[in-house]
Amino acid sequence: MPETALSIGGLKFRLRLPALPRADVEIAPFVVAAEGTCDIAAEYRPDESVSDAEVTVSQTADRVTVCYHPELSYRFAALRGCLIYIPMEQILLAHDRFFLHASFIASPFGGLLFTGNSGVGKSTQAELWREHMDSTVINGDRAIVAKETGGWRAYGSPYAGSSGYYVKRDEPIRAIVLLEQAAENQVDVVPPAEAFRKLLLQISVDHSRTYDVVQLCDLVTELVNIVPIYRLRCTPDVRAVNALCEVLRKEGANGRQ
Repeated sequence: MPETALSIGGLKFRLRLPALPRADVEIAPFVVAAEGTCDIAAEYRPDESVSDAEVTVSQTADRVTVCYHPELSYRFAALRGCLIYIPMEQILLAHDRFFLHASFIASPFGGLLFTGNSGVGKSTQAELWREHMDSTVINGDRAIVAKETGGWRAYGSPYAGSSGYYVKRDEPIRAIVLLEQAAENQVDVVPPAEAFRKLLLQISVDHSRTYDVVQLCDLVTELVNIVPIYRLRCTPDVRAVNALCEVLRKEGANGRQ
């Protein structure tokens, strides 16, 4: 069977299908060479005994099998359709990773993640940093946060919502910024317990899978005790950028990483 491979969140996915799918524009940056080792092998099989599609995941979450009725082969003509059938949240958690609803930028200070409720201004703050602080917007909707040997990193992903930013790039996480709209700008350090509660609301997880929820809680507990979490009460203009920059510069001068 033909193979195609993707690198998402620092993991290599090898997909085997009867025919190679086309690469949608937001997924094309994540296509990599199919040869070599992989972290997750996904096989897609037409099967007349299946009425729709059935997905099986191995116990170690390193193999995925998708059986589908042959009449539904059109669903797998593009990589976007193929990825829909991979339980990505489950697989990421098995590898100490998760999706965070956030705008993710590479800044002069390192990776910054702006998160908060829909409409709070995540994309606005990311764009302000791009315009005024020589920063790159990597993802505008769902970044992947990963616990790795060298520390916590954030990865761009193909899941970009309507932002149009789906860059294959990763950065060490300098800080996570919880946004609130305000008439004046103010930056505060968020205590770990509060940061845990706030972040958990912005993370995708299958709540029917108790083990996954427990694992996610353990990961987030580690994260908020290591990575700086700030609250930015902000205006939708460059003053918000300046306020956060001032805090990050002071923290850097004090030796905080």
